[in-house]
Amino acid sequence: MSYQSSVRDRLARRIAGEIALSESPGQAMRVWRERFRLPQIILAEFLGISPSVISDYESGRRKSPGTSTIRRFVMALLSLDERNGGHTVAAFVRLMDVSLVDLNIVLAMSDFSTPFSSKNFCKQLKCTIVAGEKYLDRQLYGYTLVDVERAVKELNSDAFLKLFGATTERCLLFTNVNTGRAPMIAIKSQEFKPALVILHGVGEVDRLALELSEQMRIPLAVSKLGSLDILIRELRSLEPI
Repeated sequence: MSYQSSVRDRLARRIAGEIALSESPGQAMRVWRERFRLPQIILAEFLGISPSVISDYESGRRKSPGTSTIRRFVMALLSLDERNGGHTVAAFVRLMDVSLVDLNIVLAMSDFSTPFSSKNFCKQLKCTIVAGEKYLDRQLYGYTLVDVERAVKELNSDAFLKLFGATTERCLLFTNVNTGRAPMIAIKSQEFKPALVILHGVGEVDRLALELSEQMRIPLAVSKLGSLDILIRELRSLEPI
């Protein structure tokens, strides 16, 4: 089995497992469909079924899907993403790279079972929006907290950039930040962008970081939570609203 096939299978098992083990399988299906940015009609056409069937599963009007239905659903997500360039699969594969966690570069990360509003996320973390506030209308499906100082010291350029490609409708949080300039420049170099960026431990945000936020249409916020421990505790206590 090739490396590409291996990671694709690994992601497929993760998606199928989350759906099968969820207390609301239909809702889990909706979350994964939206993570892959696929309209119901496109997915239904690929599967050869009516969009109303997918809608019934997602709303709970139809009984929980069986193993074969889940498998077809997952394979459709992956195949359609591959047809569109494979960006979402690539992003999740990077997110699943545990080596970054082992290095204590990724300090915390989580996926939400239901979407979390960006505004509520910022409110929970006591954030001040410093740029791109008009774009603060996207839903979040997870977060990744990165120690920028450690990442710069311990990762080569290719590995460092993987941090910023590991997102799909997520919030990227950066701690041990100086001015916010470096992470925003790194994000700009990537095709796949986060839905929200939060800086922690920053003094004055660099003007270029503010400009890039507006240019990329990514809200940029500064968390006023005092310590890293408090930030991580707040992140782990979050429940989607």
